[in-house]
Amino acid sequence: MSSLYKSPGVHVESAADRFVPLTAVETGVTAFLGVTERGPANEPIRVGSFEQYEKTFGAADGYLTAALRGFFDNGGKSAYLINVAPEGGLDPTPDDFIGLQGTAPRGIQVLEKLDDVDLVVAPDLMTHYRKSAGFPQADHVLAVQRALVEHCEKMHDRFCLLDSLPGQDMKEAIEWRGRFDTSHAAFYFPWVRVRRGEDGSVPVPPSGHIAGAIARSDRSEGVHRAPANQPVAGVVDVAQRVRKRDRDVCFDHRVNTLSAFPGRGIRIWGARTLSSDQAFMQINVRRLFILIRKSVEKFAQWVVFEPNEPSLWKKIARSCNVFLDELWHKGALVGDSQEEAFYVKCDEETNPPEARDVGELVCEIGISPVKPAEFIIVRIHQWTRERVETAEPVPAAAAAAGL
Repeated sequence: MSSLYKSPGVHVESAADRFVPLTAVETGVTAFLGVTERGPANEPIRVGSFEQYEKTFGAADGYLTAALRGFFDNGGKSAYLINVAPEGGLDPTPDDFIGLQGTAPRGIQVLEKLDDVDLVVAPDLMTHYRKSAGFPQADHVLAVQRALVEHCEKMHDRFCLLDSLPGQDMKEAIEWRGRFDTSHAAFYFPWVRVRRGEDGSVPVPPSGHIAGAIARSDRSEGVHRAPANQPVAGVVDVAQRVRKRDRDVCFDHRVNTLSAFPGRGIRIWGARTLSSDQAFMQINVRRLFILIRKSVEKFAQWVVFEPNEPSLWKKIARSCNVFLDELWHKGALVGDSQEEAFYVKCDEETNPPEARDVGELVCEIGISPVKPAEFIIVRIHQWTRERVETAEPVPAAAAAAGL
């Protein structure tokens, strides 16, 4: 009960006049697709720790288990598991991951009913490449990776992390990456080595570890922070050394590398998408747009069926302005003023009578996202300070006398 009311009676408030806050949605929630040791098939199960994953799905040695462990080791907090195992214990096929056949949702199709997924990975694809009857060729892996990309583009609210094929060298990885052109995915090379019992280290796909590092960075700094120059925990080495000149080549092709730096450990070196569109070449720019889109969409649910008139437009614009102002103050938007960083337009111009007659309400938002400093130029000049000796001035009279 409100403390403003001191006496009994009927107190009428207008809820519609109150400010409706627009808050940022959760990020870093990662969906993992693969074949698990046990557990329900084609049913999204959310887990908050590696122990919970192990209890529900088992923890058989494999790329999926290594990816989940790496996700939580690097700061991931929440993940969905989609067990795509076919019935009867058969080897999985590309369609078990993609899920186009049949009437019940399977594989990637299961993800469409989840609103809070932010990242999508499928490291277990590499477990079955050339080892299962359903994945005898690289094109079968490619079909699933393309389906992951198409899913993220279709949903507009998620981003996928792609792995290179097992055994690929840098040249082959760059060639493989060339099959994609999208701002909803990033590609990472090489694999990383994790410790496994007494057998030493084994190479595994890095996507699960990277998803965890991205989730960690989101919490500490925000999605506007480029997920690069981040340490990768839970690994002992990279499967292949990437020298500086090799990193340069990878960067030119928008391949993000994992590199070992003396005294600094293994770091994610690169935050590029697979897009040829200059506006969306940085991962943090695309993910910032995703964050704003999802947050506004979730906020605007209360607007449906409200009277489409100026007071409603003002309420929407006010909430959006407050939300974007917070992002600007956090450093997600660039500009010396609000006017330079973003704008929100919801008025008679965006909502003419003909649009209102068909039930449309349009709110236009423009943002100026901050972009990472990728090339740090340090100019070093040699400055020599020479001593210049100057003779004492001679009085004019003495000079005239020859003294």
